[in-house]
Amino acid sequence: VAKELADVPDVGTVDAPVALVFDYDSAFAWEAQPQGCDFDYFQLVFDCYKGLRRAGLSVDIVPKSVDPAAYTITFAPGLLTIPETMYDGTVVFGPRAGQKTEDLTIPTPMGPNVPGINATVSHVESLPPFAPTPVNGGGTFIKWRDHLETDVTPELALTDGAAGAITQDGLTYLAGWPDLQLWDRIISLMAKRHGLTTMPLPDGLRVRDTETHRFWFNYGSNPVSFAGHDLPPAGVAWEKT
Repeated sequence: VAKELADVPDVGTVDAPVALVFDYDSAFAWEAQPQGCDFDYFQLVFDCYKGLRRAGLSVDIVPKSVDPAAYTITFAPGLLTIPETMYDGTVVFGPRAGQKTEDLTIPTPMGPNVPGINATVSHVESLPPFAPTPVNGGGTFIKWRDHLETDVTPELALTDGAAGAITQDGLTYLAGWPDLQLWDRIISLMAKRHGLTTMPLPDGLRVRDTETHRFWFNYGSNPVSFAGHDLPPAGVAWEKT
């Protein structure tokens, strides 16, 4: 490590193109009222994070006071309450976003109550491990599902015909907890739409861009060869961008 640090070039920091909101109020609230033994806010956000990193995207972890206009895409799954500052920009909400007040009561109508998203959650389901809800085109909702009432043509539809995701005015609402395959689909769709290049990475390999360099990290226990780099277990490489 000391040798690698001595060889590392001077680099500058830069904002990532993607922001991921982690909100401690939401974490505490959903811990108090999970409404299902499998609902864990940290795991929901972490599943999204893993999908973004698998796609080769650099990610900034931000609070819900973030200005989404500063990022190409902002992901905010499971956000307890949605501040008005998050209405402007490209944001992916849901599931459970905006479905409680700060006092942990249910608003009327029940979320997401975001101007620009013409949808209301009529009721919710806590999904047991043996009953995932399949989505047309591949992937499933696991652990949680919102039943949306909307007249918007869905971006993703469930095999039972219900809306799985809707998009209006740059705002997207996911009506459930995506499994890893579905996260990959959603992230690829959003990235392509907004001009971000993805590169599905092998297991254990992750990439992070700085102002001047791209760093490759092999977090796995096996060697990885990718994009002209041969990385041993726990290896690191970099290149000037």
